[in-house]
Amino acid sequence: MRRTAPLGAAAAVYVIAAWLVAPGFFDGFAPPAPYHWVSPPPELKNSNRAPTSGLATIAVRNGSTEAGHVFTTDQQAAVTFPSQSFEAPPNGASVTLEIKPVPSYPDFGGIVPAGNVYLVSASTRLVSPVVVTLRYGSQKQDPPSQIFAAANSSAGWKSIGSINNVVPYTVAASTQTLGYFVAGYPPAPPATAASTASGAGSPPVLPLVALAAAVLVVLAGIPVVAARRRAVRPARDEAEPPPAVPQNLGGAKRPGRRRGRR
Repeated sequence: MRRTAPLGAAAAVYVIAAWLVAPGFFDGFAPPAPYHWVSPPPELKNSNRAPTSGLATIAVRNGSTEAGHVFTTDQQAAVTFPSQSFEAPPNGASVTLEIKPVPSYPDFGGIVPAGNVYLVSASTRLVSPVVVTLRYGSQKQDPPSQIFAAANSSAGWKSIGSINNVVPYTVAASTQTLGYFVAGYPPAPPATAASTASGAGSPPVLPLVALAAAVLVVLAGIPVVAARRRAVRPARDEAEPPPAVPQNLGGAKRPGRRRGRR
């Protein structure tokens, strides 16, 4: 029986399609109804309406909870559950399941939300998977394809992926835990060292660093070479004798024979 629970939960998503689809969708793909934001973008602040919650009472029969679904009244979030999804109270009392949009939640850590964060809670423990369906209010180039979940206010967000969903402008995913849920985009991948070090079209950094280091070595060696040359030149001057001073013999007379008088 438990093996068929995920399959039953996934199949139950199709049951809620007609409820969540905006009126007139099948008559010509009507645009989605305005999204109700907890914290609306600045351009939608004046026209925004507050989102609503949803509450369901799950009956217990023969010691097992019954199947069903719960919606927010503005049809922006839903939870679909097969039978035996929740732990039945020992006294046979019914189980309550609530969905509510919340303004505070764990830090996204790079996740880009595409709608409100919803807190899903139940009066008893969840024992088999249920399906969470969230409508998104904004999108990038492509619609969001993942739902992220956080078990409590101090837990980190984890992607629970998505399943095939016939409801337009929504994302659905199967989950084995309750808590916080949001439809959105995963964090951007970190930039690689190569792309960080050098931009597109710029020369490589490592060759430039090597060239600069070589130039610095050459410039640093010039004073040393000059000092060595200055130290060698005086030593050479002391070792060589001074050149002889030439004598001026231009005024000397050559000795000759004296002529006697006649």
